[in-house]
Amino acid sequence: MTPTRETSSHSVVSYCLDVIKSIVLLPLTIVQVLRDIGRDVVRYRRLLLEMTWRELADPFAGSFLGVAWSVLHPLLMMAVYATVFSIIFRGSPEENVHGFDYTMQMISAYLPWMAMTNSLLAGCAAIRNKAGLVKQVVFPLEVLPIKTVLANLVPQIIGTAFLFCYGLVRFHEVPWTWALWPIMFAFEVMLLSGMVMAVSAIGVYLRDLGDVLQVLFMILFYATPVLYTERTLHLNDPTAMKVIDFMLTFNPASMAVRPYRDACFFGEIRYGWTWMLYPIVSVLMLVIGYRVFRKLKPYFGNAL
Repeated sequence: MTPTRETSSHSVVSYCLDVIKSIVLLPLTIVQVLRDIGRDVVRYRRLLLEMTWRELADPFAGSFLGVAWSVLHPLLMMAVYATVFSIIFRGSPEENVHGFDYTMQMISAYLPWMAMTNSLLAGCAAIRNKAGLVKQVVFPLEVLPIKTVLANLVPQIIGTAFLFCYGLVRFHEVPWTWALWPIMFAFEVMLLSGMVMAVSAIGVYLRDLGDVLQVLFMILFYATPVLYTERTLHLNDPTAMKVIDFMLTFNPASMAVRPYRDACFFGEIRYGWTWMLYPIVSVLMLVIGYRVFRKLKPYFGNAL
């Protein structure tokens, strides 16, 4: 029996009404999700801090310095970058009013990139590696992806402190836009929490998700303005330049990098649309990731 024209019209109207209803209720959904996540974080704050500490300490268990390596590793890495790019390679920075060098330019963009990639790669197995906890009915599984994000943000915090001191010692100043760093960081926590919740839930069923992301990030790194800026690219081929501009503009990783580079290196807001879009995307990603996690959560036990 073929559907009549009236039935088809009714289906289209119903679908449009559902879409309109979803759009109208979106603010309410966002508020509800933010309330639920905030309640979980407050309720399980001690467990969250304890598991974050273990996430940092366990890789260095039995070593002489122990968890101190969690601080020394990012500090030593930043020191190596500062030495290599200031003395050996001497990359060409984009002109800026503060006279900052290539080290400031590169590290300001590399830190959020590092936090994002490390969080997502670790998040792919955040649930799968804790199969014993998953089968405990009373354990709050939402803690697992959030503690993964917090643990992988520690190197960024330490690296940012190093970058701030580097700017003060070498150039005797940092721009006022550094005061915007806590705001950007808050939205970054929301963005990464949503993304890691989603990949941790999906990673239970797609075991090779981490391998796929690792290859993707290896390619995406060179398509993200970390080692260069948009204005330091000098290509003679106009077509190639248009392709690269398009790639940099619509690359989601660029959105996470540009605000930090604006605030910590340029000292001005150069990509205003990114600053406006970043909070919106962060909140929406948190809502989407949380909903995906809660939707798949009841089936984790069977999949593991």
